Amino acid sequence: MKKMNCLALVLVGLSIGLAPAARAETSGSRSYAATVGEKFGIGVSNAATGWVELPKTMYVSSVQDGPASGLTLGFFKGIANLAGRSLLGVTDIVTFMIPTKPMISPPVIWENFDQETSYGSTWELYDTH
Repeated sequence: MKKMNCLALVLVGLSIGLAPAARAETSGSRSYAATVGEKFGIGVSNAATGWVELPKTMYVSSVQDGPASGLTLGFFKGIANLAGRSLLGVTDIVTFMIPTKPMISPPVIWENFDQETSYGSTWELYDTH
């Protein structure tokens, strides 16, 4: 069990370090290696931090519609977003070799924390060279 916790901590640390660095692009075209590396890092981040969607969504709902909405509707939306972010994270890890754009906005939980989480309806490929 200790080894699993240590491995999870290392993976989360790497993903937190790699995801923003991979997102920094200087031109409109992206390399295949950078794109799949970014996707893997975002996938690990989302799989590990999906649980943060619950308090985040409750907070965003409270700010937008009041505390009663945050505690009720925000809670249930948070459960749905928790499952969505975690499952898309696992999907990104499994399919990281296919250079698709993130289906979730914001791509990682800590990017624009005040934004409500939204999901795309289709997978789109990046143009890599």
